[in-house]
Amino acid sequence: MAASLRRLALVPDPHPGESLLSWVDALAKRNRVGRMQALGLAAFVRPDASWYRPSVLFGTYLTAEAMARVQVTTGISAERQRRMTIMHYADGVLPAPPSSQHRQTVTAWLARLQLVLPARSRACPACLRENGGRWLLRWRLTWSFACVRHRVFLLGECRGCGKGLHQVLPGPGSSAVCGQYDWTDSGRACPRVISRMRPPRLHDEHLLECQRRLDALVDRPHRAGGLDTLRSLHLALEDIRISYDDAPSLPDTDAVLHRRWHGHRGALWYPDDPLLTAALIKIATVGGLRDSQDAYSQADMASWPADGFPPATTDDAPHVNRFGARCRAIACAAWVPPGQGRVVHAKGKPHVLCPAHVGHPTVLNIGPFVPAAP
Repeated sequence: MAASLRRLALVPDPHPGESLLSWVDALAKRNRVGRMQALGLAAFVRPDASWYRPSVLFGTYLTAEAMARVQVTTGISAERQRRMTIMHYADGVLPAPPSSQHRQTVTAWLARLQLVLPARSRACPACLRENGGRWLLRWRLTWSFACVRHRVFLLGECRGCGKGLHQVLPGPGSSAVCGQYDWTDSGRACPRVISRMRPPRLHDEHLLECQRRLDALVDRPHRAGGLDTLRSLHLALEDIRISYDDAPSLPDTDAVLHRRWHGHRGALWYPDDPLLTAALIKIATVGGLRDSQDAYSQADMASWPADGFPPATTDDAPHVNRFGARCRAIACAAWVPPGQGRVVHAKGKPHVLCPAHVGHPTVLNIGPFVPAAP
């Protein structure tokens, strides 16, 4: 098969941290072809395939056969290709991948995680203007809700048609134009230029610091302790999403977050919305402690160092409640602020107990909070 493939003359180098779909668009731009033609030129399509249509999972993983073909045509090594896919984070800041990487298995794995946007991406328009339209892989993770450099919230949807950004399908998509089909307007593709869109400004210094530390974890995904920190934060966000009536109110922050929070109408599907993600993280990290700056600093940041990486701990060391969460004891709905209570592990996950139940871990109730595939 390699003998039937030819090396392309114009191959762009991957941008640091770039996603696979973004690199394919850069390849298409360099060779002055469309995205679908670029997929064929780079041999993501088998030479003997008469028809090809990428699935919504394109960019999540690549088979060994596909990576070998692309290495022949582009010179990009298989390891470098993998670093542009979601599997780069697997067994790091994301749990270990499934042993089988069939499409249905990977789809179910991503659905259980609820942390990845496989078919779309968030974006910072200013970054796209500066780097020539290269989309970062970490923008596909729920943990990316803002750009620290430009002090803006990321965009989660087109400011024109309202559809998700940088999707594989449908539409003639590219890294520059939305391109999603508007079926209410005779199927016309949205012509909005993404880099010209204006995202909401971010003034909340606490959220900027949270995003900086999350970026430090995600950009070095296999550093020890990162998965535990993000897993604890994810459980805290799920606590608020599932039982937001019992959680603290949104602390003082940017007006755009308050408008979004009070307008959610109970629909807290935050992976689709960076503003809801930011609001939930604000509640989880300072909820209940906003009246005391000293307590806020000590409880919220003590176990989350400035470099983003938690300190090494032993099995005998007490586990710190880094983020606010609801007590997991049976019949207890008490909100446990960051730094208080105790964390116990059950079924491989950290669960918070309030001070009243710290000495009684046997009352732990984790049934309703274990995510299940839809």
